[in-house]
Amino acid sequence: MKLLGFLFVFFVMPPLGYLTAATVWTHLGDQIEAGGTSTLVGVARSCERQDPITLTGGFKAWYICQVDVSARGGPSRTMESRGFLTPDHIGVPVPVATTHNGRNLVADSDTKRYPNLAGLALAGTVIGWILLMAAMLWSLSRKHMPKKSVGRSGSIA
Repeated sequence: MKLLGFLFVFFVMPPLGYLTAATVWTHLGDQIEAGGTSTLVGVARSCERQDPITLTGGFKAWYICQVDVSARGGPSRTMESRGFLTPDHIGVPVPVATTHNGRNLVADSDTKRYPNLAGLALAGTVIGWILLMAAMLWSLSRKHMPKKSVGRSGSIA
């Protein structure tokens, strides 16, 4: 039974910890570059639902949408959004911004700007998960240990 506990801690807990951290990061980490412009408008054309458990998204369902992005009134180009648009946004103009020199599309709203909170929550999740694993290992190592008895002569039997 002790072996199963150690196998659980070493082989099941790390992937669960990673998925938990990915969930925290994708939920809070839709970051917008400082100095990004809010003059871009995106209109979703189609959305595809992704599985609720993924390496990049963690434990939540999310969507990849094809979005026509344009500067207000300018020519448009098609980009892919990950996670912040849903099928409810198809055909609805949404303010967007780009990161990484225009390669990634992100939401441009104050409700999605949590870069500090995302980092703190991610650090707290990782530290908490490491402490939980350490507590489980400590518990497993202490369980079923033979107790040392002291004889009448003062020697340990």
